[in-house]
Amino acid sequence: MSSKHQSVPQEASEAIERLPQRRPASLYDVAVQYSIFDWYETVTSGDLDFDLAPEYLAFMTPAAKSDLLGEPDNALVVYVDLTDPESPTFRDEQPIAFESVDASGRFKLGHSYPANKTSAMTDYSITTHKDASEHHLAGQRDDAWGTNNIKDRFTQWAHSDAADRVLERDVEDAWILEALRELGTAEDRIDELVTRGDVPLDPEDEETEHEVFVTVRLKLPGGERYQWPGEVPVLNEVMVEQKAKRFENISVDDAGADGVGYVSGEDDRVTGGSAGLLGMYAKKQREHFADLSPDGSEAWRNRPLTHEIAAAIATANSVFEEFFERLGDGRRLYVLPYLGEHPEALDPEGFDAFAREVFMELRNREASSFQAKVNEVFYEREEDAAVEPLFEDLAATPAYGPVKVATVFQATGNPDRIFFEELRTDVYRPRAIDEAHDTVLTSSVFQGEGILANVRDRSESPLLVAGADRSNMALFGGYFDWTTEPTRTSEEAEGTPKAGDIDDVRARRLGQFLQGEKLPVRTLLEEYLHLLVQEQRDLFDESDGSHVPARQVAEQYAQLRALAEIDALGDERRTAGRRTATQPTTTTTFATVTETASQPYQDRTQRLEDFIDTHEVLSSSEPHQAVFLLGGLVGRITAYQRREGVSSTLVRRYPIDYLTKQSIKEVTNEVIQMNNTYIESDDALPSTYNARYTDRLPNLMLARDPSDWDVTQNELQWVYALGITYGSNDIQIDTADTTEE
Repeated sequence: MSSKHQSVPQEASEAIERLPQRRPASLYDVAVQYSIFDWYETVTSGDLDFDLAPEYLAFMTPAAKSDLLGEPDNALVVYVDLTDPESPTFRDEQPIAFESVDASGRFKLGHSYPANKTSAMTDYSITTHKDASEHHLAGQRDDAWGTNNIKDRFTQWAHSDAADRVLERDVEDAWILEALRELGTAEDRIDELVTRGDVPLDPEDEETEHEVFVTVRLKLPGGERYQWPGEVPVLNEVMVEQKAKRFENISVDDAGADGVGYVSGEDDRVTGGSAGLLGMYAKKQREHFADLSPDGSEAWRNRPLTHEIAAAIATANSVFEEFFERLGDGRRLYVLPYLGEHPEALDPEGFDAFAREVFMELRNREASSFQAKVNEVFYEREEDAAVEPLFEDLAATPAYGPVKVATVFQATGNPDRIFFEELRTDVYRPRAIDEAHDTVLTSSVFQGEGILANVRDRSESPLLVAGADRSNMALFGGYFDWTTEPTRTSEEAEGTPKAGDIDDVRARRLGQFLQGEKLPVRTLLEEYLHLLVQEQRDLFDESDGSHVPARQVAEQYAQLRALAEIDALGDERRTAGRRTATQPTTTTTFATVTETASQPYQDRTQRLEDFIDTHEVLSSSEPHQAVFLLGGLVGRITAYQRREGVSSTLVRRYPIDYLTKQSIKEVTNEVIQMNNTYIESDDALPSTYNARYTDRLPNLMLARDPSDWDVTQNELQWVYALGITYGSNDIQIDTADTTEE
C-alpha cells in the first residue's frame, strides 16, 4: 500500500530516525513510537504554525487537557509588556483577561502537565492548569495549597531552581527571565492588578470557580502582538530543565546516574524518576524490586531512561489516554497498534501511511467510540477491496510492514493496577471466533426445527443472531462478559477488585484469549453456572412463570462450540500455583459436535436421538447423557405445568444449582413419578408421554452409582441446565406429533 497522499512530508524521514533502533521489545518502545506519532501528527497538521524545536515539543503535553480546549474563557492570561527591556510592565488596558484557546492553539500554550499527578501540582511550564475559585486564581490564598495562580507565575516559577540553571547557561534572550523576575519581586504590584475594574477577577470571591489554563503572554521589542509561552524559546528552556530535573528528584532522591538507556541502548545520564507507563514502574514502587533503596535513589537501576526517553514516556501517557475503551467498574482496555519492523526496514511512505491510516484514524475518531473505530480500522477494511489488510497473518501486508498490537488491561483506583500487558496480541482471534460463532448459528441446532431455533428472546442477543458483529465484543471482553459471572452472588459479581486483587477472573480470561492461550473449560463452565444461577433466581421473582434461563444457556452452548471450532479450549491444570489450560481431553468434548443432515426430523424422538448422537459429551458418556435426559424431562414437565397454570413448577423445585451427585437419584425418582402421575390424571396425555426421555433414563441412572461418576459438579449442573433448556423447547415438529400436546 502506498500513502494516500501524493507527497510524503519530509518529517517522515526524521521520525524514522528518531525511533529506537531496534524491533519493539517492550511497552516502553511502543510508548516512544506513540510520542513520535504524536510529534509527526503535530508537525504535519498545520496547527503548528510557528518554529518549535523538537526537543521542546517532546517535553510538552498538548493533549493532557484536551477536554478543556475549545471551551469558552478557558485561559486566564496576564499580559506582560517587554517592549522596553529595561522597564518591564503589565499591559495598560486590561492586564488580565480570559481568552478562549481551541485545539489549534495548544502548542502555543507551551503546557507541560505532570503525568500521573498524585499530590500538589508541579509546575514544569509557565502555563499551568487550575480549577479553583477567583480568590485562588488571583493569588490571594495564602496556605500551602494556594498555588498555580497568576501571581506565582512571577513570584515562584520565574524564580525557580530551573530558571537559575538556565540563566547560568547564558542562553539567548535570558533577559526575558530576568524581566519576569523583576515583576515578581513587587508582589504588591500584582495584587493591585486584580483590584482594577477592567480585570475579570474578584480577589475576595471564594465561591465562583473557573477551570482554566493560567498563563502569560509577552510583547517583545519590535513585536506587534503578545506572544504565547510556547513561542518564546527561553520559557521552553526552563520547562525542559524543570521537567528533566524532576525526573530524578520528584518523589525520589537523586534517582539518576550515568548508565545505559533502557530503550535507547545508549550511554547517557539516566533516571529512574519517570512517572512510568500507566502507573507501572513509577518512581518509588519498591515492592516490585528487591533491595531497592528506601529513598528511591536506586530507582534508575530498574528502568534507566535517558531524559529524552523519559519525556517521550510522559507524552505517551497522555496520548495513550485516547486509545482505550472503558469496560466498567474502573476497568480499561488499551489497544495500541504499532510498527513491528526494525526502523531500518521502514521507508517514509510506509511510516506516513501507518501514521495516517492507523494512528490518526483511531485517535481522531470524532463522534465514534474507540471500540467502534477499532472495529473499522482493524476488521472492516478486510471487506474493502480498495485497501490491503492491516495485519501480517494475511497474504497481503501494507507498505509499512507487519503491524503488531499491544493491549493493556488496567483497573483504575488507588493505586492503578495492571492485570495484563501483551505486546503481541492475537487480533485475529476475535475475528476467528466471530466467524466460528456464525458457523455454529447456521448449524442444524439453530435452524429450522432445531431445538434452539426458536429459543425465547433470541433476537435480543448478539450471540444468537447470525451476522452480528462479535469481533469487537471478543477483543474488548464483552463476548465473555455476556455469558459469565465471576461469582454466584450479584453483589460480589458487580464489585470492583480491591487493591492487591491481581487475579480478576475476567481480566485473566480476556488476557488468555488475546494472548492465544487455551481457555480452561472447567473454569468457563463454573462461570457459566454463576450466571445461570443468578438469572434463574431473577426469573423465579417474575410473574410470567418462565423459570428457565434458556437464552443464556443457548448463548453459552454456541460460545463453547465456537471456541472449540478455533481450538481455543483446553482442560485446566495447576503449575506452580498458576492455572493453565492443557490440550483437549474428555472435558472439552462438551463442545465437540458432528453435524448431520437429519432435518426434517420424522418426530421429536429422532431429533433427540440426533442431538445425543452428534454431541460427543452425551454419546460417549452415560453419566452426562443421564443428567441431560433428566434435565430434558424436567423441562418438558415444567412446560406442561405452565400450560396448566401450575405455579410451583418442577424446575422451581429442582433448580440448576440443586442437582448434585448426592441428590440426583432422589430427583430422578420424583421426576419420573410426577410424569407418571400426570399421565394417569390427564386423559389427554398418551401413555407414551415423554417416553423418549423416560425409556432411557432409569437404565442410565442404574448403570453406575452417581457417587462413582467422573463428573465434576459444574459439568453436572451445566449439562442439567442444557437438558432443561432442551426439554422446555421440545415442542411438536409436525401434526403427527400433537398427541403429546
